[in-house]
Amino acid sequence: MDFSAKDVMKLRQMTGAGMMDCKKALIETGGDMEAAADLIRKSLGAKAAKKAGRATGEGLVRERYSDDQKKGTMVIVLCETEPVTKTEDFVSFVDKAADVAFATGANSVEELEQQAWDDGESATVGEALKALIGRIGENMKLGHVATFTVDGDGLVGGYVHFNHKTGALVSLTGGTATNDHAKDLCQHIVFAKPIAKSREEISEDEIAKETAFLKEQLAEDPKMAGKPEQAIAGILKGRLDKNFFGERVLLEQGWYRDGGKTKVQDHLNEWNADLSAFALFQIGA
Repeated sequence: MDFSAKDVMKLRQMTGAGMMDCKKALIETGGDMEAAADLIRKSLGAKAAKKAGRATGEGLVRERYSDDQKKGTMVIVLCETEPVTKTEDFVSFVDKAADVAFATGANSVEELEQQAWDDGESATVGEALKALIGRIGENMKLGHVATFTVDGDGLVGGYVHFNHKTGALVSLTGGTATNDHAKDLCQHIVFAKPIAKSREEISEDEIAKETAFLKEQLAEDPKMAGKPEQAIAGILKGRLDKNFFGERVLLEQGWYRDGGKTKVQDHLNEWNADLSAFALFQIGA
């Protein structure tokens, strides 16, 4: 053997791989440290590829904000099991991924994956994640990434649930909105889980499918028999507004704190603020 136990330890520190994997790599490369490190990185990448299809039912959310709250970032990294979310390696990766996203302004998973990762081993966030998967042995992925900025009046605020498994980020412009308002709105988002800010963000195909479904329901309802077409059209519109848009569109949702007596838009009006953007972070989404 052209290497010592200290070399194995050094390689372990360089790559994070197990002792036996490091020893095997050094044997295969005749003790060449750099070649062994490259071999391990390829091996970890292959392990990550094999695990890519496995379900990721756990994870952690992290948030970052500028001191003036004109910029904010939120990231969720997913894994398979809860014990992994408590490991130093995973927590460290999530924290650093959030730092990188905030520093670079990354606003999508694809964008964050390409950002530089300065640990001396992995060139990018994506490569670092693959290496982590190989070391820990679970499938992991960046679940969602958002970075919002505000110019002028307004702020970026958020809320992360105490278990760090769900959260929301909002960008509020103008008016008198405060950080408490932003947090309250984000808590509503976590509770109500909207999929769109306004109706315009929902596809015409989805609306058409729901409309056809509701028309079929009304046609089969004996209580609708004999009603004029104008009345049925009104009932159709009412159900579409309440049960479809009212559940999916954030601005039209009933406010979570008062059981829906007021709407989200009512509170934005009260704050004289506009909602520029929002993002929901949750496992399984």
